[in-house]
Amino acid sequence: MYRRQLKHSRVKNLFKFVSAKMNQVMTVESYLEFDTCFHLEYSPQVTSFIAQPEGFRYRFAEKDCSYTPDFEVTESGQVKWLEVKPYSKVQHSDFFIQFKAKQAKAQEIGIPLILVTEKQIRVSMTKLTVD
Repeated sequence: MYRRQLKHSRVKNLFKFVSAKMNQVMTVESYLEFDTCFHLEYSPQVTSFIAQPEGFRYRFAEKDCSYTPDFEVTESGQVKWLEVKPYSKVQHSDFFIQFKAKQAKAQEIGIPLILVTEKQIRVSMTKLTVD
């Protein structure tokens, strides 16, 4: 497993979220991830969350690939990894096939990997269903 460090770039926008729950500043890669932070921060079931947790390696199309989930969340005592993507991107079959390979490796590690889209994020701020 490895840890990915996000660095400022002229090409990619980064967002900073100040978490009172976690007492730290988190760097995220998209507006959608930033919005997800609000759900995680204010959900009473979520006891902890971190952005860009330790990643893992998996095999896809006969290649070794590396992957870092967007979030690691502890909710009701269970650890989960979240991948946050726009709904339009998850509609592509190539994305879904590769995501299934990531999910299989995550399951092998023992932590479920859950896909979350703006259809779940950009709703009422009172509940984000990650099941």
